[in-house]
Amino acid sequence: MTDTHPAPAATVEDVIPALEAATIEDKAVEHVHGPDCSHDHEHDHEHGEGEQAPQHRNDFDLLETNGTKDKTTDPLVKKYFAAKELFASALERLNQIPEGADAELIAKHQDEIVSVTKDLMKAFLLDEKACQMHQRILKLAEQYEVYVQTNNPEGTSTTTADSEEEDAEKQNTIYTKDSVVFVIMILWSGGQYEHCIQTIGFAIQEFADIKGRMLELRASCHMALRNFKACNEDLEEALATEPINVENHSTLGNVYYATHQAADALHHFKEFVKVAHPDSRTLPNAYYALATLTLQSAPSGATKKKSNQALKQSSILKEAQTYFKLAQEADLRFKELYGVVTGFNEIKRTAYQAFQARTATRAGLIQTDPTPALLEASEALKKAFKNPGISACANCGRPDNVANEGRSQDLKPKPLLKCAKCNKVAYCSRPCQITHWNATHKNTCKK
Repeated sequence: MTDTHPAPAATVEDVIPALEAATIEDKAVEHVHGPDCSHDHEHDHEHGEGEQAPQHRNDFDLLETNGTKDKTTDPLVKKYFAAKELFASALERLNQIPEGADAELIAKHQDEIVSVTKDLMKAFLLDEKACQMHQRILKLAEQYEVYVQTNNPEGTSTTTADSEEEDAEKQNTIYTKDSVVFVIMILWSGGQYEHCIQTIGFAIQEFADIKGRMLELRASCHMALRNFKACNEDLEEALATEPINVENHSTLGNVYYATHQAADALHHFKEFVKVAHPDSRTLPNAYYALATLTLQSAPSGATKKKSNQALKQSSILKEAQTYFKLAQEADLRFKELYGVVTGFNEIKRTAYQAFQARTATRAGLIQTDPTPALLEASEALKKAFKNPGISACANCGRPDNVANEGRSQDLKPKPLLKCAKCNKVAYCSRPCQITHWNATHKNTCKK
């Protein structure tokens, strides 16, 4: 079956040479960290006495180390180990296939090539962190590409693209879903995020059954490139496509928190904790964030004890304290399962500073009523949680100036570029400023 569609952004033939030069053999697929590293950390934890978490590992691998893998029913744990087992099995079978891309060898081993490719791609779609890229997998990609081009198997489609050369004929590329996912896996593993975004966009258009998964991967690519606006848009769409993937609420909460968009962060963290598995490794972080975000929402200046303002203030302080207690309980469960405690990222550190503050009276006694200290912390949080238009690019959401990339750490970082007319928005670069001006800001500036 052959159809004509817009051509994919890259093929196996395009991407393998560059990645072979990048020496990615035995390189673990790294987790992409968000702004300020405030979202889920896969292998960056504080450790107890004598404890050290393995390097280049997913948190879930610590369950095996700690002997607690069977003590949780977290579906993400099951998915990860299913992907890891499938990947290992496929890799073992792959090592039995001779290398080489000549027609005779491909014809002799085509069933094994197809079977191994399908399982590797299935494992990658289940959980990319369970997969590691090897040179032998790159060679398999070449073998599978030859198989597809030679045999035109069932489920194959054809893309058509115009050649850059004048008067040249249109170029046709034969592909299957597995060949497109294979390209995405290679680009992802090699950190080629811009090219990966283009190919994922093609996959989203062509393969409805993996749209949600592709949106999640593209969001991670945008995050790696610090395009947080595009990252959030993809995650929001992924949730609309597959609401069951509730961890996207947690990731969105972290990105909105890091870019100082309190209302959106609060919404997504609340949605997450409503339905999150009690053993979710991101649950402690979500509760710490909710404690901080709720605390800073407490109204200021309640002077009368029984006024509506004071009652609302008291209710919000209690809610914030409850979230902090739940965070500590979730932390204990994490330690029980994983054998290490969650890392002190910015969210957790801020929560501890706010909720463990104690004030002394003039006589030197510790106050038993935490309200004054919490209100003081609330006001400090309001000042620290800056206006999102000033703390992040108004166009793409990036929190820093692109000119800082590659800049010596000895030099003072360049600030965001503020709009000279209104001083209410800022940008990471001149192109973003021009784009945002033409799109919306010229109609609202100084109004």
